[in-house]
Amino acid sequence: MAATHATHGELEAHHKTSLTPSTLQRTKQNLAFLVHPDSATAPNARRTRALLRSLRYIGIFVFWRLYRYAKYAAVGALTAAVAGTAIGSVASGAAFVLAPTGIFAGAGVGFLWALGKFGWRILGRRLKTGETHSANPRMDEQAEHGHDEEVRPPRMDPW
Repeated sequence: MAATHATHGELEAHHKTSLTPSTLQRTKQNLAFLVHPDSATAPNARRTRALLRSLRYIGIFVFWRLYRYAKYAAVGALTAAVAGTAIGSVASGAAFVLAPTGIFAGAGVGFLWALGKFGWRILGRRLKTGETHSANPRMDEQAEHGHDEEVRPPRMDPW
C-alpha cells in the first residue's frame, strides 16, 4: 500500500504543476478580455466578465481624467512661465480675456466668443457665395416672396 500512496510533497508538487498552466491560461484569457472585451476569448463566469468590464471602463475613465488634468497643469505652467517674463508684464491686460475672474466674467467672455464665432462663420459663408456686394434686405425679401417689382433703395436722408 505504501507504493500507491504519494507523499504530501509529491501531491503538492503535482497540485502546483497542474494548477499553474490553467491559472496562467485563465489569467491570459482575462487580460485579453480586459484589453478587447468584444473578442471571442471571454471568461465563462458572468461575475468575472462583469468585473473585468467594470475595471476596463473605470480604467479608461481614470486615464482620460488624468490626461485632462495633465493638460490643465501644462497650460497653467506655460501661462505662469509666460506671465513671469517681459511678455507677461506687457500683455497683462489680455490676461482678463484669456482667464477671466469669476463666473459672470467667464460667461460674458464665452458669450462674446460665441457671438464672434457665429459672426465669423456667417461672414465667411457670405464671402464664399459673394453675397456681400449686394446686401439689400428689401431685395432679399422680395426674392424670397417671388416679387419681380423694382425695389427702391432706402432713403439716405437722416431726417
